[in-house]
Amino acid sequence: MSMNKIRIIFVVMVFIILIVSVMMFNTSKSSVNLKIDKISEFMITQVSGNGKVYFDKNPIDSERLSLAKSVDIKRMQYLDEIYLMTDRHTSFQFYCFDTSFTVLPDSYMYYQPISKEVLFYRGKFYWNKELKGKKVEISIKREEETLDEPAPQIITLSDAGRLHITRDWIKVWNYSGNLKFNYGSETYNLVDNNYLLYKNDQSIKTSQILHSPEFISPETKVISQNEPGDSVVKFNWKPVKGAQRYILRLYSSLLMEDTLYEKEVVSNRLNMDLLQFEDFGEFYWQVSAYDLDNNREGAPSEMGYLKLVGAILNKDKALKPPGLVIKTLDVNGNLVLIEGETDKNAQLFINDVPINVNMDGTFIHTINFEKIGRNRIFFKVISASGIETTVEKYANTYDE
Repeated sequence: MSMNKIRIIFVVMVFIILIVSVMMFNTSKSSVNLKIDKISEFMITQVSGNGKVYFDKNPIDSERLSLAKSVDIKRMQYLDEIYLMTDRHTSFQFYCFDTSFTVLPDSYMYYQPISKEVLFYRGKFYWNKELKGKKVEISIKREEETLDEPAPQIITLSDAGRLHITRDWIKVWNYSGNLKFNYGSETYNLVDNNYLLYKNDQSIKTSQILHSPEFISPETKVISQNEPGDSVVKFNWKPVKGAQRYILRLYSSLLMEDTLYEKEVVSNRLNMDLLQFEDFGEFYWQVSAYDLDNNREGAPSEMGYLKLVGAILNKDKALKPPGLVIKTLDVNGNLVLIEGETDKNAQLFINDVPINVNMDGTFIHTINFEKIGRNRIFFKVISASGIETTVEKYANTYDE
């Protein structure tokens, strides 16, 4: 065999050995990662806000807060039992049992890896399962409850929902799937769009809530600012049957730790100028139907995303008060016909009643006064930037 052939065989063998070694290393590395993921069933995946999330192996309270540590997002895996508390400006998200949980500000909870127990003490919590239908149980034991009081309430979570715990009550919104609320020997079953209220007197009420608004717009949008008015967003969604109002909220992050804007509207649309919040740049928004008869908010819509880019040089022009022109104020007996014009993106109220404004800014409205004589008519216009214009008029009604 020639020397060249020997060299070629040697090089090939070395190459094969390197390939096999790399494959064995990757396989070993993958096995280690899988083992870690399997052991670490509780992972903090995101922290958002201007404050801190505290954790400790011992219960956390105001006196011991200085002894607790601040959560570092780089330390995502917690293998020991921990208490976690958010301050009033911070939310966090954790992943456990194939379920994503969002913990809002001023909330307190506990996790035990050996018993695989998640215990919520107070605050607001959202959950969303990745594996729909998988059985996931959490416990609730409010801070003021003593050892002599009943054992923690057990909730078998649905696919998605919301939980709010205070010293006076526990509220559960079930958005989708089946949920079980166990208290003592009693079990309460909630289906899609169900609500449960548990009070200190141990009374429990369940009822239906309105379903989430669909076809929200804009779902995702990048807004380029050049001229005044470019930053006005036209929010709209499909009407929900039974809804007399809607609540739209604008957040600075997906974890909802900071509500930038909250508005109750009567129709399925709202125009808003994001110029007033341009320091944030990115926004998340959500809308819920509201049941006035039962004073209860329904399931929220999907979360929309907005991004504001560019800058407007003449901001004063964009943030000026909205105009209002009353063209007609005709009186016929006790009936008053009003015609006028305002900013097409504004909200109009006449005597605190919301009035629809046409696409060109014009509007028509009639008022039937019971009182004969001099009647006050109060106009209020709110621009998409939140700036108000008010006008007061009077109409003299009479008997026909």
